[in-house]
Amino acid sequence: QRGGGGEHGGEPYLTFPTYDLPQPNEVLPAVIVSLPQLLNPDGGSWTKTGKNDYIARRSDGSLLQITPDIYIFSQWASITRYLADLGINNAVENPYQSVQQDDGSPGLNEPQPASVYGNGTSGFMINWLGCRCSWPCTQLCWFYLLGSQFLQWVAVVVAVLTIVFQVLLLESMIVANFLAEVPHTTTWYEWWTLDEPWLPRLIWLLGKVIVFWFMIGNAVNFDDSQSFLASPEIRLLLRSLANRFEGQTYAYCTVVLWTIISEFATVIVVSYFALVSAIIINVESTGNALGDATIIFLIFDFIPELDGWAMGLIAFAACLPQDFVDQSSTYLQGPRCQVVYRTYRYVLFWWTGIWTTLLILLFRYQMTPLYLWVVPASFLYFLVLWQTWPYCLDGWPVCFPHGGPCIFWAALGTTLLWTGFFILRYGCFLFPCVCAPEVPGWFFFPPSNMLLSPLEGEWDTKYFYLFVERLFGLGGRAFLDGLWGEVDCGWEPLESDYERFYHGDLQTPQQFQKGWETRVAQLEGQVQVLTNVLASLGLGADGLADGGSDGGAAGRMEASLRDAGGRRLLLGGGASLLNGTLI
Repeated sequence: QRGGGGEHGGEPYLTFPTYDLPQPNEVLPAVIVSLPQLLNPDGGSWTKTGKNDYIARRSDGSLLQITPDIYIFSQWASITRYLADLGINNAVENPYQSVQQDDGSPGLNEPQPASVYGNGTSGFMINWLGCRCSWPCTQLCWFYLLGSQFLQWVAVVVAVLTIVFQVLLLESMIVANFLAEVPHTTTWYEWWTLDEPWLPRLIWLLGKVIVFWFMIGNAVNFDDSQSFLASPEIRLLLRSLANRFEGQTYAYCTVVLWTIISEFATVIVVSYFALVSAIIINVESTGNALGDATIIFLIFDFIPELDGWAMGLIAFAACLPQDFVDQSSTYLQGPRCQVVYRTYRYVLFWWTGIWTTLLILLFRYQMTPLYLWVVPASFLYFLVLWQTWPYCLDGWPVCFPHGGPCIFWAALGTTLLWTGFFILRYGCFLFPCVCAPEVPGWFFFPPSNMLLSPLEGEWDTKYFYLFVERLFGLGGRAFLDGLWGEVDCGWEPLESDYERFYHGDLQTPQQFQKGWETRVAQLEGQVQVLTNVLASLGLGADGLADGGSDGGAAGRMEASLRDAGGRRLLLGGGASLLNGTLI
């Protein structure tokens, strides 16, 4: 696969042997492809597509596309030595003096355009930028950093930090915007019976369900959301590089590292989208389609676009000119790659769209932490598909020797380990009764949305340790004790669970009023029970109703409760007095 006559022009100190054109199902950076073959007229002339100035196509189906993505760039920059050789060649061509010459002429290592080897024929330049003058190193130092691959691995670190930030952001949405909200929701019955104009309520419903599908259309057809669809390019590029000299020799371990990073970017992160999309739309809903559309843009334009923003950060920090960024982010795709991309769109958007729509509807039926199971199910779904349908599309070439099995097992192990960690982290909310009584059974099947969540304090880490303790029996309690009836799971909420909600700050004004009305009805029923008990003891129900000597206290209390309405202080005192009387 190594192109014998494809080296870039000039006589550099080091020569990077470029590659032949990629196979139909492969992707390669354009700068490491043989330039004569890239410009070979036998394959047809390159023409810009009418859709985007950053895409060029030729008649054989090959595609040149600029994709400024931190994962794609740092992947090939760290696996191949092209940029390292470029830095060394430029360092050799720059003399070692950084002060003026004896004749007063400026030293060639001072701020000025760099003498790039093969300039004018290679088509790959690093122009001098003034911002590099403020660096604590000279132009020569910068080329040394490039030649030693220091700058390339800085890009890898930024890529890792980006993926960590994306995962933590998605995890925080699950904790703060989903689990902390259980069981609070506005049910479909409440929506239907609201004493508000009907048409805005209808648009509120349509805005939740329909606008999401329009956002999918935006992600497919407009280039400002292309980072959302970068997963195939990341995996195809990794497979293409792993099947070449670097991936088979000195960069073998780097390929393993990038398999793990790519698995997070293409499987782990996208698996959160179904649940997180429904969470954002449900919790942050504004009640109208336009407002909900703005919220959904957060999903499609912020989290995925972090890849491109991180690439811009690299360009800014390293003082890279735009032509360097464009050329190093230009990738040559084989004719079959577009089939993989189209398949991925269906695989991603049908799964995400259907589950998001179902969860939006279910959230308004009942809020339960069991919806978390969508995430590990998505992990396994994307894992299986990425290991199967590329073979269905292209056959045995996707299973190349030596590096192929390593990529497979590294990807499989990464997803399975993260799935296991996810289940450990949220085990208390995935398996009812395991963490009872700390997480009672009614929390999984709430009988009412007028209950206060039992989660308090630093519960996201506390219940992680609690589940590990219960799973391995470290606290003297077996994992399945709750299921066998050894422990009270608390399937029915206590009266105090309702009362805490009524006295809390979580309810809306409408819930506040409804809650007090419900509480008044409960206390009136208890007063009636007390009246009947006293009457059965011969104390006389009529005397209680008239405020007699024995029943005067209960009668006055009942009258006070009827007059109190929603006043918190009187109800609180009545409840305490009533409990004392019953005791």
